[in-house]
Amino acid sequence: MSFDLQILAGDLVLQNGDLSIVKDSPKLIQDILKICLTEVGSNPTIPWYGSFLSRTLIGNPNQTSMLIQIAKSQLETALTNLQNLQQLQLKSFQRMSPDEQIASILNISVVQSQVNPTLFSVNIDVISKGLKKISTSFTVNTLT
Repeated sequence: MSFDLQILAGDLVLQNGDLSIVKDSPKLIQDILKICLTEVGSNPTIPWYGSFLSRTLIGNPNQTSMLIQIAKSQLETALTNLQNLQQLQLKSFQRMSPDEQIASILNISVVQSQVNPTLFSVNIDVISKGLKKISTSFTVNTLT
């Protein structure tokens, strides 16, 4: 079973004076959020890690329907890269529980807010290798 430091709202979580860890399904959710919200190239040691989501949505003059399709494609690529990374970790004998691994991507939705057109809601549903449906969501503000 692998673990990672728990992150909440961009900050490390302390529990009883120690850094809190995350594992199993919560780890998979955190891994999905990290790869989707990290801009490709922002980590010089792993330049391919992340997604182009912010570049796709922020300041792009194309039609909304086209932007949404591009964003979905970028997120699917990021999740596929996460699956490949998980396979590499397993091949290097890192123990990962089935609940920490993506078996398949069920759905990726990107919806522009009707109230505030600068906001896009992203929902991601996957099935873990532990056969659990894992869902997470986040919002992208195109003004930042």
